[in-house]
Amino acid sequence: NIDFENIYKKDKDALTQFVREITPLLREQGLVVSIDVSVPDGSETWSLCYDRKALAEVVDYVALMTYDQHWATSPKAGSVAEITWVEENVKKVLKEVPREKLLLGIPFYTRLWKEEVDENGVVKVTNPRVFSMDAAKKYVEENNAELVWDEKSGQYYAEFEKDNCVYKIWLEDPVSVNLKSS
Repeated sequence: NIDFENIYKKDKDALTQFVREITPLLREQGLVVSIDVSVPDGSETWSLCYDRKALAEVVDYVALMTYDQHWATSPKAGSVAEITWVEENVKKVLKEVPREKLLLGIPFYTRLWKEEVDENGVVKVTNPRVFSMDAAKKYVEENNAELVWDEKSGQYYAEFEKDNCVYKIWLEDPVSVNLKSS
């Protein structure tokens, strides 16, 4: 699996050429070759640096990283991968990558968001903590938070107050994973 991230857009063709040159060598070793790509929207170093169509012509599989909708320094709290966001991006990528070559990369982690109101009444989001799903469930239980199904995200969601702050978390589980993979 080839996983290059934070490539400059100006190096897009060089990345594609590298994959063209290394793929036959990897196949000679009996390997199946895949490459990770991010969703089509975003910055020049996160998303616009991939020629998904050309890469799909070379490798056996293209793994679409459908996570980090709300990333570590996101200005607002949110799910790592809401179902509607995942679906939208899969549809975009299917315009460039044949469906039989597309792999869906889904998150098995989440972020715990902390929101606090400053002296001017502005809600500030601090850098969230990252949890595995098991650790997140345990944290929710320890804080007596109630998990409720959130239709918009297609995930379970919990919110609770502690130390004058609001904490928010979205969780993947078998139901949410099945929604994304169907």
